[in-house]
Amino acid sequence: MTEYEAVIGLETHIQLNTTTKVFCSCKADSWFDEPNTNICPVCCGLPGVLPVLNKAVVEKATLLANAMHSEIRPISYFDRKNYFYPDLPKGYQISQFDESIGKGGFLDLPVPANASPDKQAYIRRVGIWKMHIEEDAGKTKTAGNRRLIDFNRCGVPLVEMVTAPDLRTADEAAQYLTRLRQLLRWIGISEADMEKGHLRCDANVSIRKKGETILNPKTEIKNINSIDAVREAILKEVERQIRETEAGNRIEAWTLEWDEDTNTLKKMRSKETEADYRYFREPDLLPIRLEDEWKQAILANFPELPLERRARFIEQYGLPEYDAEILTSERRLSDYYETAVKAYAADPK
Repeated sequence: MTEYEAVIGLETHIQLNTTTKVFCSCKADSWFDEPNTNICPVCCGLPGVLPVLNKAVVEKATLLANAMHSEIRPISYFDRKNYFYPDLPKGYQISQFDESIGKGGFLDLPVPANASPDKQAYIRRVGIWKMHIEEDAGKTKTAGNRRLIDFNRCGVPLVEMVTAPDLRTADEAAQYLTRLRQLLRWIGISEADMEKGHLRCDANVSIRKKGETILNPKTEIKNINSIDAVREAILKEVERQIRETEAGNRIEAWTLEWDEDTNTLKKMRSKETEADYRYFREPDLLPIRLEDEWKQAILANFPELPLERRARFIEQYGLPEYDAEILTSERRLSDYYETAVKAYAADPK
């Protein structure tokens, strides 16, 4: 198996912690509400109503784009993503396609020695292919022989980010999500609680022989609700693909579902062709014009990011890497430590 390497990309949906939804005044967090009680004509897609953009969504998305070293577009557009599903009452989703708020970017992952195949620490740079604002859909669940729909989540503001296929191990994928969750909480734009759906992840997985540069058919794993589950699901899928390849079988482009009760992967459907969503510009919303004055106001108090602060703590205060890692795990803890060091004016260790 050592002659193969995994090629992994992650798609994450990040729920922004705004007070209200992205296009209406319904509250954004309805986790504890009864089904279908936090809805209005706008998020239910009733005729004769128009969306109104929540300014806070743009501001939080701009903070994320800056944190991910993305180019922040001065003008971006909303588009309609057309598909039919029971939890999508309008029959389309308001999203962004070719002119989204962020372009490119990356996140650096310090991979510790204990998570490295050769036991050597290294930095993995993960590129960002897509970053865009969109509204969430509702939720469906099965109860006996019935399929129930809850529209409370319709219109909740999301940023979707798609990485380049730069990850090579399940541990790297878990590390990416850990660092992303840390970053989201650090800059204060999301609670990033995977159990509550604030941070959701799908994984695209393929394999190839080491040294090759081709991209082979990939499978997509959905319904992964924790970082440990992401690691476990990717490990199992990589092992399955290696077994199939060594047996001379073709890897098919499946969509798989992770069953957290049995810790197994189940086939949902074949995915031999990409869906055609027939994107077109959203006619009911004007472009987002992020003028320099507004952008500067958003970024005026942008904090030092955790990896930068971690490196500074090591250099400036002479901290061991482990201590610096712990002290930059949360922004409040990190700020408290630095305030205490300055007040104490002695050995920072």
